[in-house]
Amino acid sequence: MAKKSKVPLMLRASFSSTVAEQPSFESVNLDLSAYVDALSGKVLKVNKVTFISDEGNGLPFDTADFDGSGGGAWTSQLVTGTQTAMKGANDDRTIAERFSMFGLTYNSNTPAASGLYFTHYDLDVPEAGFYVAADALTFAVQHRLDADITVRHICVIEAERVKLTAADVNFLLVNQTLTG
Repeated sequence: MAKKSKVPLMLRASFSSTVAEQPSFESVNLDLSAYVDALSGKVLKVNKVTFISDEGNGLPFDTADFDGSGGGAWTSQLVTGTQTAMKGANDDRTIAERFSMFGLTYNSNTPAASGLYFTHYDLDVPEAGFYVAADALTFAVQHRLDADITVRHICVIEAERVKLTAADVNFLLVNQTLTG
């Protein structure tokens, strides 16, 4: 059983994705060296991950943000280590993932957009938590259908420090420190 820290952690990462950047893999790395010390058995237990996207000003998207060219779609994910490409949901390094799709709705009586819909599919953090022995996390986004505006992507991580046995830490390190 892991020994728990009494201090919960809230880690945040964000970046803005311009229209020109959206076709590309974009990411930000989170340095965990202040929280993780694998040699002494101290690791991070991730309890919850929330992915948020907005206009860059804290407001939600609206119909004026899109030209009706088919909406947009992207994948947001949090993975262990420093990654340079998106990972599959079946990869041992994937902590959480969200697939987001959106589009405009139209009233049959007018060509003007009458609303906006979003659909999300989530791979949530397991109920038992996700233990991280690696000294970095990568929050990444890959757009498949580009939005017509700059989109701010935000990742909020609820975690705590715990202490594990050396054998458990070694097992985690083997699976979580691959880069690619």
